[in-house]
Amino acid sequence: MRTNCAVTLGLLGLVAGLAGCGGGPAEEAMPEAPAEPSLSAAVVGTWELASVELHDGGGAPLPAPEGPALGAPGAIGQLILDDDGHIGLSIMQQGRPHYEDPTPAQALADLDGFTAFFGTYTVDEAGGELTVQIQGSRDPGLAGASRSGAVEASADRLTLELPATAAGATPTAVWTRVPDLAEVTPSHERVFGFWHHVPNEGATDDDPPLRPGFIIYTPAGRMMVHLLDPERPPYAGDEPTPEEAQAAVGSYMSYFGPFSVDEEGSYFIHHRIGHTLDLTDRPEAERTTGLDTDAQRFYEFVDNRMVLRFLSTAGVLPAPAEGEADWGGMITWERLTPASR
Repeated sequence: MRTNCAVTLGLLGLVAGLAGCGGGPAEEAMPEAPAEPSLSAAVVGTWELASVELHDGGGAPLPAPEGPALGAPGAIGQLILDDDGHIGLSIMQQGRPHYEDPTPAQALADLDGFTAFFGTYTVDEAGGELTVQIQGSRDPGLAGASRSGAVEASADRLTLELPATAAGATPTAVWTRVPDLAEVTPSHERVFGFWHHVPNEGATDDDPPLRPGFIIYTPAGRMMVHLLDPERPPYAGDEPTPEEAQAAVGSYMSYFGPFSVDEEGSYFIHHRIGHTLDLTDRPEAERTTGLDTDAQRFYEFVDNRMVLRFLSTAGVLPAPAEGEADWGGMITWERLTPASR
């Protein structure tokens, strides 16, 4: 008796290519699952610190120290990596000593209170390591050094092994991804990226010494600054003296936090949540000019350069009329090209 192919197909769940139904369609291939992003692609983004975990030389966990040592609870930080090979990291501990001009003893106590470095990086896909060529660090002994650490990254979490502490502990920082802004302005789009300090040009009396460093703006609405004095001597020994610590903390500046844009006034507001000056540990009543958390920067873009001017080092003031500004200072930045990797 002849088989009814239509009935057979219906009974077997429309499976194609049954025996006896010659000429039926070949079995359809299942769609392939989307490929996992490479480790190099997964690390790119803006990351917010969740915790810092300490381990000994054998990998065993160590108890958290008291603040302001690295690894103490309550630290805040940002990590930014772009797909051109640039990196910036800042971690601020709570409980840091309060100072404007630190004494040697205060500076020594604060060395672990703020960890910061910037430079370029590469990723070893097979070995699961991230190597940083450190261009500048709050620790002057790390400038020019190369440091590698284990790294893992997913869509919303990254773990990165940091350089060993003075006590020999290995810190691993755990980060969560900061999502990109839902809406951006033309100036947002113009400023996203890594920039480095270059001399001012044109008619200006304000020409600060050229300081190695980055300013970074990201699509997640976060920003970060690193600037250091060009001639910072390394420590004479393995550990800094109080006087060497005083010179180190006074010659490196970093801050980070969200930023917003005022298109009409042509200025950014840097909402600084962490700073080497320890801004956020001060009660509002104790803050003075230069120690407020918001910093207003009037911007101008010229080709691949950006000029930032300010009326005061802190706070937000009305935009001046054209030609009437009494600028408190200015700094020029140039967009970084892809890092040589």
